[in-house]
Amino acid sequence: MPTRPTPAPPQLADMLMYRLYQAWSQSNPVFVRLCEGRFGITRREWRILACAIEGGIMNSAELAAAAKLDLARTSRTLGALCEKGWLRRLHDSADRRVVRVEATAEGLARYQALLPEVSRLNALLVQDLSDAEVAQLRDFLGRIEQRGRQMGQDNIVADKASRREGGTRRAQYA
Repeated sequence: MPTRPTPAPPQLADMLMYRLYQAWSQSNPVFVRLCEGRFGITRREWRILACAIEGGIMNSAELAAAAKLDLARTSRTLGALCEKGWLRRLHDSADRRVVRVEATAEGLARYQALLPEVSRLNALLVQDLSDAEVAQLRDFLGRIEQRGRQMGQDNIVADKASRREGGTRRAQYA
């Protein structure tokens, strides 16, 4: 009876998350040059500004959830966008602790100028795919996002990274 060959162990290039990262890292510099070079806005600022405009007036926690960022990063970015005059904080007259955020006319103008350019670059990025393939890709990515969210909620890897120690906790290997 013939023996089956042992399958080769997986390699980094076989890992889907690595391939997604590579696709992102190859296209990201183009978006950075557009945002920062032409429009004077970081990618994170763009994301927060777009979410604030598309979602309407909301508080920082709601904006963080919409942008899928942690509250601390969102707060720092909100501060930068307010300093630039693209967003403004609105204090609740009944409770001064409640702060909502809205786009200014200048922020809306920045968004309206940048959005068509970002859209154009996104279209160029997928120009080699058919409309059906783009729809499939959106569906696949949505399912991967959902599974990743579930994996995080299920805490399937309980270890914590320590950024203070060079990006990882130093494991002791025998």
